[in-house]
Amino acid sequence: MWLDELNELVGTLKGRIEQHRDMLSKSETATRYALIDPLLTALGWDLQDPGQVRMEYHTGGGFADYAMLSGGSASRPRLVIEAKKLGRPLSEGLSQSITYSNEKGILYSVVTNGRDWAAYDTFKAVPNEDKKIIDFNLMDPTQTIVMKMLWLWRGNFESGSPIVPVAPDRPILQPTATPAPQLVPVESPSNVQRPNRDTPLDEFNPSRRDRPPAALLFPDGINKKITKWFEIQISVVGWLIETGRLTDADCPMMGSRGGHLVVASSADKNGNSFLQPKQVGNLWVEGARDAPNHARVAKLILAARNVDPSNVQVVMGA
Repeated sequence: MWLDELNELVGTLKGRIEQHRDMLSKSETATRYALIDPLLTALGWDLQDPGQVRMEYHTGGGFADYAMLSGGSASRPRLVIEAKKLGRPLSEGLSQSITYSNEKGILYSVVTNGRDWAAYDTFKAVPNEDKKIIDFNLMDPTQTIVMKMLWLWRGNFESGSPIVPVAPDRPILQPTATPAPQLVPVESPSNVQRPNRDTPLDEFNPSRRDRPPAALLFPDGINKKITKWFEIQISVVGWLIETGRLTDADCPMMGSRGGHLVVASSADKNGNSFLQPKQVGNLWVEGARDAPNHARVAKLILAARNVDPSNVQVVMGA
């Protein structure tokens, strides 16, 4: 979408807000139809293509109004959007949106009432209000809004790490023949925490020669740093213990082939000790594994405690 066309759209949406404020403030459906859907469409999202947008996306704890995908129907959602009636405070949908994203391991959450928009870093380990990445109000000066809304441009999500655009200090004049703009990156707290890329743990298959990742990012926003390969297991078991999903009574935890994954003492039930026992609270894991097997066992441990490994992100180092 060219910038001059976005300028024109913002003017149209401002007019709708002024003219139909009373009606839109009474209906979320009307707000979505008149304000939210046109903006998302202009930013490259085909709302009729399930490979790009899923309406009423089931998260386990409820239904997100929009789940946005940018890699086809087989890709994971890149963000969820929670919609409210025009004029409703965004705080009403913030916790809901972040909860939905947490449950599915989705990195970004957006809340909007059609006029006000705010995007959040789902897994940033701070209070919800401080997770904000960018926000804008359609009634603000058009040149500022247009640049900020480009964060939501579908093309900005193709890399998996959307860039925060910088708003200009002068009006935007963009000829219709000019291609879509380049976004200017700025360093944000999210960029600092994720210097390269995140990979869902279920898709993480390291080789024996790979270096350990930087951290594991869990669905509740807890970030555990990794420096050695065995710490993948330690981080997973530690998080399960901290969240009440794993106790001494659940051990020994056995693999499908009869091997011990987690035990309540440094020796197994036959009196055999792990080669390199590593303690996590009152529990123990085997430290003598190579990189592929540390990752494999971490997935098995999570699945055994009913946690989908795809909801845990492997944060790669620089």
